[in-house]
Amino acid sequence: MTRLRKAGPSAAAKWSAAVLMAACCQSGLAQDADANAGQKALGEAEVVHTQVHVVAIYPATNSVTLRGPHGHLTDVDVNPQLADVSKLRVGDKLNIAYQQALLLQIDKVTTKGVRERIETTAAIPASAGYASSAHRVQVVATVLKIDRKSRMVTLRGPKHQQVLRAARDVPLNELKVGDSVRAEFVSAAAVEVVRK
Repeated sequence: MTRLRKAGPSAAAKWSAAVLMAACCQSGLAQDADANAGQKALGEAEVVHTQVHVVAIYPATNSVTLRGPHGHLTDVDVNPQLADVSKLRVGDKLNIAYQQALLLQIDKVTTKGVRERIETTAAIPASAGYASSAHRVQVVATVLKIDRKSRMVTLRGPKHQQVLRAARDVPLNELKVGDSVRAEFVSAAAVEVVRK
């Protein structure tokens, strides 16, 4: 087992807060009310501990696509202070703890079958000379599954299917499987990465 790098609990908490704050405070995308809602939603983002396989590596953004134990794909941002994803290889097995992608907004749209994805990256000043980035993603996608009790929504976007935890203020009662939606979420962020 190779420990790529591990951040302590306070570093993980600071990283998670920085991810959401940066994502919610980008000029042109969020107003003060949106930023406050995003910061409030931070408390709802659950940390998941699991074993995964690396499917794709993106060194330019220090992020990866991971396949979980049930076959679901998740895009995860990795703080460069935590791990350098260029040291990973497709197929590597990891033990990872990550903060789930958090759905901030979802609206029905009339465009059927057309999917798109827009990512916005916000630079986060970091200590020790490292710069981090947070991704706020907007997608036009199809609703595949809704678990209203656990507030989990599965969307099929242009890249792959994504499971998102809906923030408390995101209404899910009018959504149904098959709806085309425009959704906005903060991508998942790793808090610990260990290569098996």
